[in-house]
Amino acid sequence: MAEQVKLLLSFNIRPGHENAYRRFVLEEFLPKAQELGLTPTDAWHTAYGRYPSRLIGFVADDLHSVHRAMDSDEWKSVMKRLEGYTGDMTRRVVKFKGGFQW
Repeated sequence: MAEQVKLLLSFNIRPGHENAYRRFVLEEFLPKAQELGLTPTDAWHTAYGRYPSRLIGFVADDLHSVHRAMDSDEWKSVMKRLEGYTGDMTRRVVKFKGGFQW
């Protein structure tokens, strides 16, 4: 049986883009991720410290599924738009363990 994996995106929101970022994520980014087989599991905001301000997690059925989603033109398009609202983006794929993962 394939092992579930988690895609972790961490980034900072560009100053002055908070409202546009929020609207884009809720109305376009998350629905597109779900269409591509990535299930949103968590979203974290860092209130204190020198860490990225946001961490968003998605679960996929297996490593092949997450790579297929990330290689799609649709994903590349929404990521390019997300990067317009954000900076310092990092992406990681890890084994899904449940709960907070960094």
